[in-house]
Amino acid sequence: MPVAVGGLNHRVAAVELREKLAFSGPELKGRLGRMAERARLEELVVLSTCNRTEVYAYGQDESRLLEGIGRILSEKFGSTVNLDDTSFYTYLDERSVNHLFRVACSLDSMILGETQILGQVREAYRLAQEARSTGRVLSRLFQQAVNVGKRARTETSISSGAVSVSSAAVDLARKIFGELAGKEALILGAGETSELTLSLLIDSGVDSVLVANRTYQKALELAVNYHGTAIKFDEFYPYLQQADILISSTSAPGYVLTRERAGGALERRDKPIFLIDLAVPRDIDPALANYDSVFLYNIDDLTSVVEKNVEERRSQVALVDEIVASEAAGFMAWYESLSLVPLIKTLHERMNSIRAEEVGKVLGKLGHLSADDRRLVEYLSVAMLKKFLHGPTSRLKEDPRKLARMEPAELLRFLFMLDEEGSGGKK
Repeated sequence: MPVAVGGLNHRVAAVELREKLAFSGPELKGRLGRMAERARLEELVVLSTCNRTEVYAYGQDESRLLEGIGRILSEKFGSTVNLDDTSFYTYLDERSVNHLFRVACSLDSMILGETQILGQVREAYRLAQEARSTGRVLSRLFQQAVNVGKRARTETSISSGAVSVSSAAVDLARKIFGELAGKEALILGAGETSELTLSLLIDSGVDSVLVANRTYQKALELAVNYHGTAIKFDEFYPYLQQADILISSTSAPGYVLTRERAGGALERRDKPIFLIDLAVPRDIDPALANYDSVFLYNIDDLTSVVEKNVEERRSQVALVDEIVASEAAGFMAWYESLSLVPLIKTLHERMNSIRAEEVGKVLGKLGHLSADDRRLVEYLSVAMLKKFLHGPTSRLKEDPRKLARMEPAELLRFLFMLDEEGSGGKK
């Protein structure tokens, strides 16, 4: 029975389709077990984010497995989903394993190296555990996927450096101030860029926020969302004396922060202020950078930082791919060894049956032995059988692909460890 994944992501499907197939956490928590049962799947994990919905499954032959995955997606979509359509993809066995590991390492993300996906992979597995829809195979697969994602982030630089203008601005703020706890941010403009940068600053420790916007109601809404204070746009200048960070992203046709109006307040400052100009055309007069207390960066400055960091992340892809390939090969060796478990069990049962029969014959002829002596004979025969079967048992589990490539004589030598020193064979 193969391991399979079927679904869609930002590379193959538009957002209009992705949003129709997006599962919420509460939705999966309440339905995963029943979904697996209706689709006749022994194991099921669903990974659903804003950029992907993927159904990982195990427990049927290939055709029924894909049929089950299609049924789950179709029920969510509300009509039949054709997995052969170009808006979807399906992978089996090693390709599905390799795909999940690449997802966990953020090689398949819209933003290369982003860190959120690893937590989403972990959460998808947790929900499946709670629903008892996962078992030995997918549990091991997802546990290993989380470990692979961690390896990629600790052993390479795939997630280092800011790769958005907003995150670059916050990184620079940290370099200037060391830490942002206790700092105050003044926000000019209440658009999407301002809000994203503000949210990152809050996450980094900024705990006091002032918001000014030409439409006061929008300033108030943004301030409320981040437990800040809204001020009228034409009244922000006095606050330059106290703010540590200023983010400006308005649609004004010219400078809103000029040397004539802001210079006095900045000249009197006895502590640094970080000015982030995210507007095009620019909001902040470049001449303000001449003041000793001012650190001014515009969107071009930040874009160059982002481009450098993106290039650094791209340079790490080959290293991460090596980790993924190694880990995928390790998983597949374990997975393929599962097919030998029934054979190993049968081997042990058959050998133990022969042992018991032969020991019984011998003990029948040794009626003079005491009960303790009989137990010793039994113990000796069991111990010898265990030692005899240890080599074949352990090596059968190592790598089924390796066994398949061996000639008969080589296979025999390998299984019974005749290639090891002290076994009677040559080293």
